[in-house]
Amino acid sequence: MGRRAAETILHGIVAALVVMVLLRAGRIRAPEIRLRFWLLAMGLPLGGTPLFWLLAPWRLGDRFRDDWALFSASHFTPWAFHGVELAKASALLLGLAGGALFLRDVIPYVLDFRRGRAKHQAVTAPPPALASAAERAAAALSIPVARLAVVTSKRSILICRGLRRPIIVASTGLCAMLTPDELEAAVAHEMTHAKHRDPAFGWGLMLVRGLCFFNPAVQLAARAAAAEIEARADHSAAHVMGSAKAVTSSLRKLSGIDSAPAPGTWRGFRLAAIEERGQALLDGERVAAATSPWILPTTAIGLGVILFLTVA
Repeated sequence: MGRRAAETILHGIVAALVVMVLLRAGRIRAPEIRLRFWLLAMGLPLGGTPLFWLLAPWRLGDRFRDDWALFSASHFTPWAFHGVELAKASALLLGLAGGALFLRDVIPYVLDFRRGRAKHQAVTAPPPALASAAERAAAALSIPVARLAVVTSKRSILICRGLRRPIIVASTGLCAMLTPDELEAAVAHEMTHAKHRDPAFGWGLMLVRGLCFFNPAVQLAARAAAAEIEARADHSAAHVMGSAKAVTSSLRKLSGIDSAPAPGTWRGFRLAAIEERGQALLDGERVAAATSPWILPTTAIGLGVILFLTVA
């Protein structure tokens, strides 16, 4: 079991590195395409590696390792430090890193979900500005208007929820804080999440991360995929608005960047990511470029061959 877990980690690292290099070298900026690549990096160690074990069990034999494998981690087994095999120690440390990354994200995710379910806030009718913004965004995205729920709260709340039927939850404080353009941009962002069923997709990502909790590469690829989902919604909202300014302005207000000039360390990282998202939109870095439709299947086949010849 330990050897197979090590091979899954190894395959995840190889897949993530190849995807990262391809995205950078190919200057692939479209969030939708980048998302597919990161899903490929997650899917290969999750599904492809066990398939190798099932269809080609002889890969685990010494003959394949010595004569056919491009890389075999077992070749590093003789290396030891004070009696500790470096190969096993490395696999253990990587497994612990994967578990830490998973817990770092899943604990706040679950706590936010429970807090959202536990609070019984008064629900009021959507204000006309919010309802009209939702209608315009839905028309621009060619989808039905998602359900709206407005809770009475001074906090700025805006989120798309719902596994089967998406619902957009907003707060009275948010509607009062944003200008009409900012409100429309923020609603268009959430309406894009509803269009792509991103709430259900997010739970699916968390399920995959749970299955591969020990794999740091899968954890980082899932994080990258989540970032591309947000980038896709940003880009879509900018397209609906015809400009990125309202999107970036709403992002800054919702994250509290302007009201918290000296955040703590962890919140500082989050705010830096918000700034990067806004700057990417303003710079036009995420404009979809012409990309060959064959690049993803070609990458999948090539990576499959490389991983088949890579053993722990």
